[in-house]
Amino acid sequence: MVPHERSGLSLRWEFVPEVVGKAGAVHWRWRAFTQGGRLHAASERPFETLSECIEDAGRHGYNPPRD
Repeated sequence: MVPHERSGLSLRWEFVPEVVGKAGAVHWRWRAFTQGGRLHAASERPFETLSECIEDAGRHGYNPPRD
């Protein structure tokens, strides 16, 4: 029997930049969709960096692809 490993393939993750204010600062949000295209979860707030956004998504089940 093969041990169960969370593959992260059941959800499609999206990291979306958004321009904030007149200065054009970019903040990031994440969203997770089911294979059927329904929104499963989304970040509760925007993040100043993509790294912070990815870290928060990881706390919600995101597994980055491995090289």
